[in-house]
Amino acid sequence: MSQATEDSSLEVGEAQKRVKYWQVDALKAFAIALVVLDHSLTWDLKSLIGGVFWERTAIPLFMIIMGFNIGLSFKDKGVTTLRELYSRAYFKNKIERYVFPFLLLYFGSFILGLYFNAFTWNEYTLIGWLPFWGPGNWFIPVLFSSILVLPLVYRGYISYPKLTVFLCFMSEILLQLLLFYNVPLQLVGGVWQFTSPEAAFLTTIIRTNVLFLLPAVGLGLWFTDSPNLKAKRNRLMWVALPLSVIYMIAYQILGFRAFVIDGIYRHNLIWGDYTFLVIPYSAFLFLLAMRYLPSTPLPQSRLQNIIQRVGRASYHILLIQILYYSIWYYNNPNWANVGFGSDLLYHVWFYAVSLVLTFIAGITWYEAERVAYKRGQSWWHHTYVRRAVYLGGSLIALASMGMIIEVVSELTGLAEFGRRYGIIAFNSTTGPGILANFIVILIMLSVCMLFIHKAFTTMDEEIPLELLESN
Repeated sequence: MSQATEDSSLEVGEAQKRVKYWQVDALKAFAIALVVLDHSLTWDLKSLIGGVFWERTAIPLFMIIMGFNIGLSFKDKGVTTLRELYSRAYFKNKIERYVFPFLLLYFGSFILGLYFNAFTWNEYTLIGWLPFWGPGNWFIPVLFSSILVLPLVYRGYISYPKLTVFLCFMSEILLQLLLFYNVPLQLVGGVWQFTSPEAAFLTTIIRTNVLFLLPAVGLGLWFTDSPNLKAKRNRLMWVALPLSVIYMIAYQILGFRAFVIDGIYRHNLIWGDYTFLVIPYSAFLFLLAMRYLPSTPLPQSRLQNIIQRVGRASYHILLIQILYYSIWYYNNPNWANVGFGSDLLYHVWFYAVSLVLTFIAGITWYEAERVAYKRGQSWWHHTYVRRAVYLGGSLIALASMGMIIEVVSELTGLAEFGRRYGIIAFNSTTGPGILANFIVILIMLSVCMLFIHKAFTTMDEEIPLELLESN
């Protein structure tokens, strides 16, 4: 899973204010190493090594850091109004920082899908699923939704900090209740399964949205005022820690699940292992790191500087490992359950190799972006980059067209008619669905052609004279 954080090195004027938090970069480096570990081992091995207390902390740590960094970023800029928070500069930074790299990842995934003849385009494409899926893909919609939500959360926090953190916790709790009442599981062949594909999709939308993980973001914002473990305002963490540990032992080690059986249906009270009940444990680790790790790297310490670079490149490493493991999981579809069997040494070597490859590729990608920024130009000022983005947009438009057709067909009953009769005939039953899909095709093909037109008519912009003089 995911950098999901602000990169201080890319925000001119803020670097000197935020470079002191080397602990944050160290935590990001630690967390992304755990993400690679998560996808290198089987579930049984992760349970055997007590992964619940360290390996499963990666995503909560990323979310806490997300709240912490966004809070520091806005505070350093002195922005307070929604107009200032949702500024053009804010969205431009997010698009360059997160969306453009994702489009490159999408293009790579598309190429792999062509090579392996294994495309997956359906309703999940709507929320950022890649055409050639890789583990960790689920974190992309969390990150993208955070771009829209976090400025609003910060605005609430600067006026009503305690209430805002409370509402962050309530956000997940309310979504858990929504799943409890609307997404029951049904026993099929001795296994609890979703009652329909729509129910599974609804669950995915909710659980891969930043609103489901807001408790961690809220705590990260809370720590911006004082990341001191011994601070009076953080005293509640000492109470929440043992409660969180008890739940983690019950859920992960003892296999406890909170649910209600209603006839043939099972209603889960808690979905997933990244919930408000386990986040306090990761928050306590965050405070420990802020307390005992150095705030700045020693100039002569090569190791500390390497860790800092890994932390700042963690988003790009996340993207690289998604692509890397997409190939591995495609060729080893039952990897998460089988792996290399009981041979632990093979898993150790596989993790070491995977870590080196993904880290080197991710850091190289990140540093290449930094070089572009140092030359005084945004990526968007390069013709080939704009052309690649527009062509990527045309591919996404085509992929979205197939996905939207599928959704429209289900909603209008066209798909059910086809499943029942084996053909699609134009009549009073299928007419609305066929007409709706025809409109979808026209719209999406128009969007695709627009992107292609923009790709081949884009021109290099002249470089301002002051940039030439500064170089």
